Amino acid sequence: MPLSEPAFNSILGSALRSKHPRWEVLVEHTGLIEENRSERPDLVIALPGGLSVIVENEYDPARTVEAEARARLGKTLVSSGIIEQVLALRTPSYLSEVSSPENSIHDAKFSLCIPFGEAKELLRWPEQSWVEVDLDELASVIEIMSLSERSIRESMEILTGGVQRAALELREAGKNAPDMLKSMAKTLCQKDSEQTSKMAMAIIANALTFHTAIAGSHGIENLDQIRRRSGRNGLAKSHILAAWEHIYTKVNYLPIFKIAADLLIPIVSRVEQKILRELTEVADKLTEQGAATQYDLNARLLQRLITDRKFLATYYTLPSSARLLAEFAISRLDVDWSDKEAVSSLRIADFACGTGALLSSAYSVAMSKYRRNKKDDQELHPLMLENVLVGTDIMPVATHLTASVLASAYPHVPFKTTSIATLPYGKQPPERGGHIAIGAPDLIEDERVMPLFDSGQERVLGSDEGSVEELELLHESFDLVIMNPPFTSPTRSVASRADVPRPDFAGFQTTKDEQRKMGSRLAEIKSKNPEAASHGNAGLASDFIDLAHAKVKKGGVIALVLPATFVSGESWSDARNLIANNYRDICIFSLMATGAKNYAFSADTGMGEVLIVATKGGGGGRPESELLTLISKSVQKPSWKLPWWRKPSARHLLTETP
Repeated sequence: MPLSEPAFNSILGSALRSKHPRWEVLVEHTGLIEENRSERPDLVIALPGGLSVIVENEYDPARTVEAEARARLGKTLVSSGIIEQVLALRTPSYLSEVSSPENSIHDAKFSLCIPFGEAKELLRWPEQSWVEVDLDELASVIEIMSLSERSIRESMEILTGGVQRAALELREAGKNAPDMLKSMAKTLCQKDSEQTSKMAMAIIANALTFHTAIAGSHGIENLDQIRRRSGRNGLAKSHILAAWEHIYTKVNYLPIFKIAADLLIPIVSRVEQKILRELTEVADKLTEQGAATQYDLNARLLQRLITDRKFLATYYTLPSSARLLAEFAISRLDVDWSDKEAVSSLRIADFACGTGALLSSAYSVAMSKYRRNKKDDQELHPLMLENVLVGTDIMPVATHLTASVLASAYPHVPFKTTSIATLPYGKQPPERGGHIAIGAPDLIEDERVMPLFDSGQERVLGSDEGSVEELELLHESFDLVIMNPPFTSPTRSVASRADVPRPDFAGFQTTKDEQRKMGSRLAEIKSKNPEAASHGNAGLASDFIDLAHAKVKKGGVIALVLPATFVSGESWSDARNLIANNYRDICIFSLMATGAKNYAFSADTGMGEVLIVATKGGGGGRPESELLTLISKSVQKPSWKLPWWRKPSARHLLTETP
């Protein structure tokens, strides 16, 4: 007798449950839908802190499954609210006849489509036909769907509004307390401004929100308990500071709470209550939204606040772009994803880490692959932060927030240290030798194990017990280098001369003399590298290609966000030659859209961009001109309302070197 669909759904639910250790999978349950308790969704899959995803399944030809899935949208799950994500699945009919469907399901190919949107504008992905997936790919789609875009939008509004109001209070009080604002700006290594105040408030709000996520473990009081001890006037700054000091000295999470405490300390008493009341309300509301551990939230907000954006080109990699690039890059790594030791021995770096969008996406994809092998990725969390994920930036607040983003994957799991470090930039103080530093490009010729105490680098720690002595950044030691490097460039006349100031080094109020010396330092590095991709008119992004090339091992992968001019610009010729001569399986991805702003992978760049993924070794001297002939242009009206996996894109496969 053929296996019934409800019976197969039980097998499917069990198989999916094995793909994620924290999924709750309900199969053929009644009483789940508020509007009609007798309705029985085939599968409801819930990830704690995430969105529930409903899967409706039928054997081929599955003539009614899509209509059933559409009918679920907009209804209400008793446990988690409005149904936003549903998936229609077609199961091959032969699985109803096999003797062991529990085994055969792992080799089967399913078909799916995803209806989405609201009743007045109901859409479908793909627009026509169905997408074929195996069981692992089905699990990955469900994971991605469990992120609620509605929740992110609402959380952003809560966070942005609270930060703006708190910053206004701070600026008003600062009129009579200028030393307070100067002290906070110094902590952030920035000049005092309205943006700097917003950034400070965002970091304190982030710490309060993270506090709510870890309260109740390791003897950490929640905000209500601290509020009760503070009395009628609400949270006392002294009590918050004492709680945070206990956390970062006795428990962990130094990168989140130490910088927040340093920013909170100078706030004068006449305004501290108003600010703490505003920001704790933000933390409470975000917790209610289930966003206490949403990676993207503070990273998205930070990009609106960075004072030195113009000169440092710290443009945020969109979450959709970061995930897309990470998926392509991680899938190329030659590693046994079921082997804990093999996975924890990987080295993944972003030498322009910003707020951690690319590193956190790479972490997410890697751990998803580990979970697919019936492993609990939570056990790998400390090892990933301490050894695998390497990030550098010249902005202290960026490296601390990167560490915060990575730590928020499992906020209850402590770690000793991170491999996230702030690099020196500009003229260094006498105690460090007084040399000129240019940030990550200094690493192009530096392949030592770098001491941190005397070099001006600051490693982000998990706790006071973490190791600070050195950070290993050897050449050809990384399995993956994934970056969205800065795009700044001088004018053509400036790029050709070493005796004039370099505006691309104007961040952090560097003097014109410093800019000249920094330009000379970069020229010195290039002169020692006959194969350099670096070109002044191409901007600093070309220097980061040299850095990626120096650090990635043979057989390793580079994954970069680059200006669209990379594919044909004259100043990018050396970069294309370096890639063509040293890499194989080179892929370039571009969005099919019209207008420079519409085919960017970063926020607010106002210019076209491409993604490039390539494997080191076996380039075979393929001429750069041959790459150009293989690049085509595609134009299509963009569909910006779609989630990342539904956006149209063009894939250009440039080489398939044997």
